[in-house]
Amino acid sequence: MKRSYLLFAVLLMMGMLHSIGLAVMVQGRVYIDTNRNGRSDADEPGVAGVSVSDGLSVVSTDAAGTYCLQSSDLSLPVWICVPRDHTASKGFWRLAEGKGVENFGLLPYPQSDAFTFVQITDSHIGRGDLMKLLGTHLAELPEPFAFAINTGDLVGGVDVVMPEKAQLQYDRYLDALTAFKLPFFQLPGNHEHVSINKKEADKAHPFYGKGLYRKIFGPTHYSWDWAGVHLLALDGTSLPYQEKLGEEQLKWLADDLRLQPMDKPLILFCHQSLPQLRDAAALQEVLKGRTVLAGFCGHLHTTFTTKLGSIPVYHTGALSGAWWSGPNIDGTPQGFRLIQVKDGVLKTAYTGREGDHPISIVSPRAVEIQSGEMSVEVVIVDFGEKVEVKAEYEGLSFGLSQVSREKLWSTWKGTVDTRKAFDGARVLKVTARHGENTSDFAIRYLACNDRAEPYTAENSATVKLQTHGVHGAGEILLNGKLLGVIPAGTTGDQTHAFEVNRERLMKLNRLTLRAVSKSKDTLSVGPVLLEYKGKRLIDLRYPSFARHRIVGSDPTRAEKELYYGLP
Repeated sequence: MKRSYLLFAVLLMMGMLHSIGLAVMVQGRVYIDTNRNGRSDADEPGVAGVSVSDGLSVVSTDAAGTYCLQSSDLSLPVWICVPRDHTASKGFWRLAEGKGVENFGLLPYPQSDAFTFVQITDSHIGRGDLMKLLGTHLAELPEPFAFAINTGDLVGGVDVVMPEKAQLQYDRYLDALTAFKLPFFQLPGNHEHVSINKKEADKAHPFYGKGLYRKIFGPTHYSWDWAGVHLLALDGTSLPYQEKLGEEQLKWLADDLRLQPMDKPLILFCHQSLPQLRDAAALQEVLKGRTVLAGFCGHLHTTFTTKLGSIPVYHTGALSGAWWSGPNIDGTPQGFRLIQVKDGVLKTAYTGREGDHPISIVSPRAVEIQSGEMSVEVVIVDFGEKVEVKAEYEGLSFGLSQVSREKLWSTWKGTVDTRKAFDGARVLKVTARHGENTSDFAIRYLACNDRAEPYTAENSATVKLQTHGVHGAGEILLNGKLLGVIPAGTTGDQTHAFEVNRERLMKLNRLTLRAVSKSKDTLSVGPVLLEYKGKRLIDLRYPSFARHRIVGSDPTRAEKELYYGLP
């Protein structure tokens, strides 16, 4: 018996229990830290009904605030679902690492049933200074936000660096967080998992995969309560990389929800698009019968709304925009989302990160070609103040009228005739003025109304594109005339270059990728660039790395038109 106990103790110290499938008991209590010393003292009352979890199992504290949790993985953090009107006195999670006893203190933190919070996403922390400015800016705005959450891709990308270099990116992110004076939550994106895209990485390194994230931020999925709402942070990355929650997380979610009343409203957060997860149907089944106010995602660097069954899912543009080099792919600004909850109703708006009255042009999106009359919708975060709004399209003013009013923002609409400008990239600018304070935002759109601008090119150009295993032949046309051919059966990744005489160039050039065959043969192409006078030009509707898939048997995808404006 003594030898068995000794073996168990040795394995516990070596952290080997998980590898041989044994479980260890983690126990402790959740208490009110009345003297704020971060320790559980005998005279401090326990808190009943608090969920405690390691992300696999879920238990609830008893009348004395005590719990016993069997954990089968010593690398997983143990955490509590912080109840409403409280905050954790010394963090809501611990790396148990076989210590056996973990206590969690709570402090009173009153919360209004009506509250507003901020979602940021895809900070890709290459610009810690700009993220700090956002933290300072939020504190200066005339609204006491309840909390902020970053829904993943916090760092630039530790997935492509060796484990020993990953900490530097997290240190930069942690430094930026010091500017935020409100409660702050985060969850991992696809770029948080150390070295998963480095073939030569040491997979046994404690930082590899999700190891470093757990060391710094604790659980990769968890829950907490705010006012009368149950909030769920989900991890949409399964390793090796797949966009799914996985069976273990879905089981945890079901167990977590069993401890919550059926009529308690839920809000979901996930980096990846919830409807696009491989196990989205299984997620819907777990949520069946629940009141889910909304889901909030990032990942795509665009702003739009879709649904998971009947649940509205808001996809939020990146704080980093095009990785801190410009707006998001769809033209929306580097920014954040405001979410207000009141009387069981959720309302939300995306806005830019700058200005006393931040602006976002909701529609049209920059990925859409414009012709004829263009309908415009704008959101202005005016905090209920009366603002003067002006709009210009290529320097011509047009009217916007307020169509709705929320507590923090107003929505404005109008129309403009794009035919008054030449074809090409054209600018829509909106300005909001309140007293001496002015905020503005502009989007470039591709206008095509068969109104070509007189133009003579100064140099020849080169069309460069990369193919990725071509099954059927493809044609490349420039301004309606054949430029070149990609042979059928082209294998692997190959770069093709086609020279263009300056006489063939226009101010706005239409490049057509066309499948020759009407079969199911495919043509996978991208990136596609036009090089002119030392500049690499792209179609402004797509990121520079975009790929395009042409399918001959599909009439809607048999060809793709791209547009390149010369300077």
